[in-house]
Amino acid sequence: MHTTLGANGVERNTTLRDARKLGLMPSVTTIFKDVMINHGVDRWYKDLLIQAGYTVPDSFRHGDYENYKTRVMEDAGEFSRAAREFGTGVHGVLDEFNTSRKLNCADAYQAWLEQYVTWFEANIERVYFSEETLVNAKVGYAGTTDLHARHKTHGDVVIDFKTQQVKKDKPTFYKEWIYQLAAYRECIESKPQCLSVAINSLKAEAPVEKLWSDSDTEMGWGVFVRACEIWQLQRGYVPAEVR
Repeated sequence: MHTTLGANGVERNTTLRDARKLGLMPSVTTIFKDVMINHGVDRWYKDLLIQAGYTVPDSFRHGDYENYKTRVMEDAGEFSRAAREFGTGVHGVLDEFNTSRKLNCADAYQAWLEQYVTWFEANIERVYFSEETLVNAKVGYAGTTDLHARHKTHGDVVIDFKTQQVKKDKPTFYKEWIYQLAAYRECIESKPQCLSVAINSLKAEAPVEKLWSDSDTEMGWGVFVRACEIWQLQRGYVPAEVR
């Protein structure tokens, strides 16, 4: 339950107070954000700050420090917003194709969709579900996975799409990604393999796969379940199903 109506009748994001009242579970991303350092995101935002500092107009660079700092933070925030919007847009387009096989979308994403369709037709033989909310009542968390499908080479897989600025034609697969995938995997009875699919946000090109090993997946689950326990201890909140 990502949002709820506030006392003023305006929709707002749910809070821990809402969770206690309504018996909600934390999401996988909430647990990561609150408990762990995401080194991939941390490095990405540092790059944005450097980019903003490098491209800021000279009038700010040689002027008052506080004005310079404010402009750099504003520019970095704008770069971050644009990147998030692109990632959200691509995920929406892929979900629509996975569920309805729609081949056309907004011009801004059409080239990426075409690359994805080529990859999909070469690798995916069956879609079980796309953008599905999963719940682990035993441990006490929930989340939405990008895709659960049958892969022509790997068999049943749970897939997470990641957009990133691919540099030197080689995507980076961060270890934090398997923590998230392992959490989703544990919500699926068949326990599929975990597959990350990197999508270059700089230019439309073929998605790149990484199938995580069994040992990686076991490690990822071990890390996540402990992070979930820490989250519950720090906030003094354990969903009723887990008690």
